[in-house]
Amino acid sequence: EVVSTQSTGTITTVHYQLLIKMQRTVLLQLFALIAILTCNFAYAAAVEESSDEALTLEKRDGSANDLQEAEAAAEEDLQERDPESQEVNEDEDEVMEKREPEIQEDEEEMEDVEKREEEEEDEEELEEPEQEKELDEVLEDRESGEETQEEKVEEEKREDTEGTDSEIEDLEARAVQARFSLVDWRGRRINGQREGLLLFNGGTVCDDSFSMNSAHAICRTMGYVQATRWRHGHFYGTFQSRKAIRLDNVRCTSHHWAACTSTASHNCVHSEDVFLTCQGTGFKLLNRAGNPVTGRSEGLLTYQGGTVCDDLFSMNSAHAICRVMGFSHAVSWGHGSRYGMEQTHRRIVMDDVRCRASFWNYCSYRTGHNCGHHEDVFLTCEPGHAHTPGFRLVNWRGATTHARGCEALLLYNGGTVCDDGFSMNSAHAICRAMGFSAGVRYRNGLAYGAVQTRKRITLDDVVCRTTSWNQCTYSSRHNCGHGEDILLTCR
Repeated sequence: EVVSTQSTGTITTVHYQLLIKMQRTVLLQLFALIAILTCNFAYAAAVEESSDEALTLEKRDGSANDLQEAEAAAEEDLQERDPESQEVNEDEDEVMEKREPEIQEDEEEMEDVEKREEEEEDEEELEEPEQEKELDEVLEDRESGEETQEEKVEEEKREDTEGTDSEIEDLEARAVQARFSLVDWRGRRINGQREGLLLFNGGTVCDDSFSMNSAHAICRTMGYVQATRWRHGHFYGTFQSRKAIRLDNVRCTSHHWAACTSTASHNCVHSEDVFLTCQGTGFKLLNRAGNPVTGRSEGLLTYQGGTVCDDLFSMNSAHAICRVMGFSHAVSWGHGSRYGMEQTHRRIVMDDVRCRASFWNYCSYRTGHNCGHHEDVFLTCEPGHAHTPGFRLVNWRGATTHARGCEALLLYNGGTVCDDGFSMNSAHAICRAMGFSAGVRYRNGLAYGAVQTRKRITLDDVVCRTTSWNQCTYSSRHNCGHGEDILLTCR
């Protein structure tokens, strides 16, 4: 049994070795087969590449042969054309030889022409001054004639429009972009009927080219009927002399501001400042008995004896009309039929009173209407002097505000006020000038966005020794930014 066991173990060992040898042989054969296949593939690829190269070389040889044939043909053509080109060149040379005398004659003629042109230029230089003078005179005559014709046409148009009942007196169309005002020697607005210093945008007006037409036109922009007289002079002392001269050469061809021209630059002194007297505001406040209202009482608003319709009426309209009548500002307004026959027997003479700001020269209206007496305006005005020229408070929308205890942006002649030199005395003086009892506080800052930044800065260095505006000094020039604009609270 032991012998049999040993023999079986020997047999299995021999079998195992044979299997290993067989596996190695198979693997070697596989590697050899893979190597043979790889060589075959490489040989085939090399054969294909060589065939492709052979084809490309054949093509190139063919194209090279074609190029050589084309070059040969071109050389043959050139050889054939050489005699023809030689003949053409010979013909051209003969033609140029024949035309040489003609060319010389043309050159001589050009020289003569140049000499003549030089002589003519010299003569023109001598004649030019005389011709320019004659032309200037002719053009001036034509321009003056055209101006007179245009003025006549404008006058005819104005007369036609004045004669219609549906007249629209639009002050914006008259290009009124700044305020006129009449003030006394203290700077307080006056209610016409007496002489006052004429101010334009806070400065005086020079008398150059001024006439009664100018006086009538300016009085009408301020809401008066007409001017009674004007003169020039220096009558208001330092109050007058410290103001800038803002307007000159006010030349008007009719009683309408649209027919006026003017300049902002001037060559004047304050002895030439215009003093003006206007007549007839046309506006009146009447009580139930038909008598004028003088205090802070509601009254029926009339214009030249007739009532005013409330279409497009606003607080700006109310402030403007109160100021024209000599009050400080408007308190309130309403509409209705409250006075019976005292109201209804009157005609309605004014409608569509639209005011872009709280001064009359920013207003437009028409004399035709589509109203009944239940739309008649009743108005309450605050007694006192009208605002010192130019001061007002506006809210974040740019609208004038009279709210007490509320902060607002301070404007002077439509522009902002810088804080240089400003104090509580300045705040009190300006608040009192605007009809408030006193100032509460002030600060500087940029708080109103575009409403504030799009405005000019029109006042700086406001220094007040007391709480009265008459004791204040200021400058219309500035070195400020809008971050220094005054925000003011009055009570």
